[in-house]
Amino acid sequence: MSKIQPQKITLKNGKTLTLREAKIEDTEKLSNCIRSYLGDSEYLPKLPEEMKIDADPNWIKSYIESDNSLLLVAEYDNQIIGNIDATGSKRKAMEHTAVIGMGMLVEWRNLGLGKHLFETVIQWAKENPKLELLWLQVYTENMAGITLYKKMGFIENGSIKNYFKQKGKYYDNLTMSLKL
Repeated sequence: MSKIQPQKITLKNGKTLTLREAKIEDTEKLSNCIRSYLGDSEYLPKLPEEMKIDADPNWIKSYIESDNSLLLVAEYDNQIIGNIDATGSKRKAMEHTAVIGMGMLVEWRNLGLGKHLFETVIQWAKENPKLELLWLQVYTENMAGITLYKKMGFIENGSIKNYFKQKGKYYDNLTMSLKL
């Protein structure tokens, strides 16, 4: 049984796309999308070559089977253009929490897609009887991300200096959370 119904959304550029749960058949398309945006983002702590889930549909299956996790894709013209996941903890003491991760192809940024993805995940989480807290990590330099997360109701919890190191430069990590 699906956790959410597919929904049509229209972005600032006038294009209408579908937000839906990821399916096992999406493995290759989603992997390609993620690999692409990893290469185009200065604020994601993973390199495209570290993306190793191509042939492993168990990655998506784990979200489908988990009652405190959700993996959504944004689809336009039969192509996956972005995704968001809420990964619920498997530890008993933390299963009321889920960490959020999101990314999208560069040409789909700043059009309202991130806001729609977050709204959908937050609504699902509020209706989920297990979840009480959503959290995320963000580079302190990622002002566009921080602004979006604050608009969605997330608060700053603290930062770790020099947490990320990319191309010889250090970045601070900010943790933010939303009590459901």
